[in-house]
Amino acid sequence: MLHTELYFLADALTLTIINRYNKMQALPNTQNNKRGAKLWRCMLARTRLQVVILLMAFWVCGLFMGSSTMVNLNNGVIRHVAVVANQMSKLYTRNRTVSPTLMISSSTPHNATRFLRRDGQNSVKNPVTPASNISLANVTKQKTSPPVSSAPVTSPSPEKACTFPEVDPFDPSLEKLLNRNKSVDCSVNAKNVVFLKEDQITIDPLKVEDVLKNGTEFGYCQYSVIRMKKGSDKQIEIVYTSPHFNESIKINNTDENIRVECFDSNKEPISRSYFAFVRVDSEQERVLGDSYKVHIDKHAPAETLSILMLGIDGFAKQHFARAMPKTRAFLMKELGALEMNKHSKLGYSTSPNVIPLLTGRTSEELTNDAKWKFNSHGWMDQINEAFIWSDARRLGYRTGLVMDQVLITAFHYLRHGFDRRPVGHYMRPIVVDSTNDKLMRKTKHCYGDEPEITKMHDYWLQLLHKYNSTKSNQTPFFAYSFLARLTHDDYNMAFAGDDLYLKFLKELKATNALNNTVLVWFSDHGERFGRIRHTYQGTIETNTPYLFFAFPPWFERKYPDVMRVFKTNQNRLTSHFDTYATMQDILNFQGVVGPKGQLPERNISFFREIPELRNCEHAQIPPEYCVCARFTKPQLSPGLDNYLGIVLRDKIMSNLKDHKDKCAELRLSAIESILEETDTGKKSKKGVRSFRMSIKTEPGNALFEATLSFDSTANKAKVVGEVARTNMYRGQAECVDTVELRRYCFCKTPSKQ
Repeated sequence: MLHTELYFLADALTLTIINRYNKMQALPNTQNNKRGAKLWRCMLARTRLQVVILLMAFWVCGLFMGSSTMVNLNNGVIRHVAVVANQMSKLYTRNRTVSPTLMISSSTPHNATRFLRRDGQNSVKNPVTPASNISLANVTKQKTSPPVSSAPVTSPSPEKACTFPEVDPFDPSLEKLLNRNKSVDCSVNAKNVVFLKEDQITIDPLKVEDVLKNGTEFGYCQYSVIRMKKGSDKQIEIVYTSPHFNESIKINNTDENIRVECFDSNKEPISRSYFAFVRVDSEQERVLGDSYKVHIDKHAPAETLSILMLGIDGFAKQHFARAMPKTRAFLMKELGALEMNKHSKLGYSTSPNVIPLLTGRTSEELTNDAKWKFNSHGWMDQINEAFIWSDARRLGYRTGLVMDQVLITAFHYLRHGFDRRPVGHYMRPIVVDSTNDKLMRKTKHCYGDEPEITKMHDYWLQLLHKYNSTKSNQTPFFAYSFLARLTHDDYNMAFAGDDLYLKFLKELKATNALNNTVLVWFSDHGERFGRIRHTYQGTIETNTPYLFFAFPPWFERKYPDVMRVFKTNQNRLTSHFDTYATMQDILNFQGVVGPKGQLPERNISFFREIPELRNCEHAQIPPEYCVCARFTKPQLSPGLDNYLGIVLRDKIMSNLKDHKDKCAELRLSAIESILEETDTGKKSKKGVRSFRMSIKTEPGNALFEATLSFDSTANKAKVVGEVARTNMYRGQAECVDTVELRRYCFCKTPSKQ
């Protein structure tokens, strides 16, 4: 109760000081009035003494309140300090001439301000420079209340167009962080000793000789037909095994996913090959044909256009320009692709970006929707009918889905995946079956001596050649591909993909496969981890995925007005909510420009003009991922950076409040960086400042980044939106099975992985 009594003492002292101040104002203030001057000096000395007593009272109060107490600057003792300081500043300004070096104001250089460093030593620091690797020893013993802000109070800002940052992908300072010599080396894997021609598997005797060891002789090969096991999207089952063969064998025209194994004379495996085929099911074709006729009669589309979506995980638009210049150049010059120049991500990881891309809604909206009642930890079948490929199927489109990862996908990471086949063509069985193959996949970027990316692309070439006609499009398709392995863990591996992706695009053009197909070339977000991520450039790149649309070569000539609007939208703020709306317009293409988008409309097709004044708030891009702001080095009151860091750390721990038995208590060990956001483009409240901050915590050397809002009037800060983890946490957080929380936890019990 001591601190309560000190509050009452502070009340009394404050009233006394203010009363004396009011009396001083009433006195004549001239040198001729000796009595007034004498009384002035006496009262001023007593007032200074009372201020000292008041501050000492506050200090004692802080000792008794403990480190875990949040002190609101508008309540309790510190409120009175603020009041007295305000009154005294007016008094001094009005009645005395004070040296500028003794005052801290918005016009005073802060590099002359002294404050207590985290290591307990007084030093001079320039708060204009963002904090970098500031040690925070014993930080948990410090108060989480900031000092009274000395920064100028900002005025409300009006809404204006998003100013997208122009960062140079080829900034020379980044070169030391890049490794351009990465390659996909398949030589460590065993060779594929069989090849496929039409529906016949043939053994290559020269390759057999290469893989045989220790004088052993060749034995035989056989193939197995595999499919996903019922009740699991992460296990396969064998439904047929062929007889042994020594030269070649014909496969059934219904076999979709097969594994071919070859053995030596000791029955030891020497090679395995995996094949996925695009098969036409006659009954399915009949159903889709009927649906297509209904679509034509009901909607009368001006064109029937197929859609091929090719996505790559964790790939910023700037890094795409750096790492795959040949692919990017071919995409734009040879295929005429249009880039959305102000495209922003919607969430931290793949799922919160891909779900809006494919459904036009967030996971939370699907969860709260009575129609879907989506359980994010359950089966994805629950919302499969909400995905755009299901919309396409209902219009008579053939559908396909390709992903290179078993677990790290938007549908499988800490989720069950699909119990039933989600699309017509699904090559997941060979992806699952091959993932732990130590013989053929010592390097995960290859299937034997064939690059993994090439195998995925070959599947799409099959599909395009099977369904896409150069004259008419009676059998349209919707194909979704998302490849993560190359770029997820190491952004430098993207350099190794340039020639592989270029080869695929060249084949698409050479075979005229895109004559009736719109190519959507996209990523989900920029780099989340790595050395570039921890630079200023990285704070921008992580939020700026790329997005390109390549239309058939005849499309712009036939629909110039539609393409004129599309090109206007290239320089408007966009997200994957808009990508979804655009693909819906392609599925039901009417050949005309749609009505202009209105603020604050969210899902706006690129065939409708997006308002120029659109900002992140209108587009429902979370503020922590918005890059419309300008970032500047902040002018900070002494200790404000420390206070903001503690607020951020406390937010992380509050996210883990239900997992305290599993997750360790995190300690704030360093403030890595802090930047202030200005000119965000949205209306802002008077006196509220916004900061983008990065901190390090222990245990685990975790790096976190978040946006914090600081109300300089109330002197309180809060975290805005979610907190991002900016270094990898594999092996630290497996005790938590919640997607949204795993990035924050450091398990008390080490992972067994």
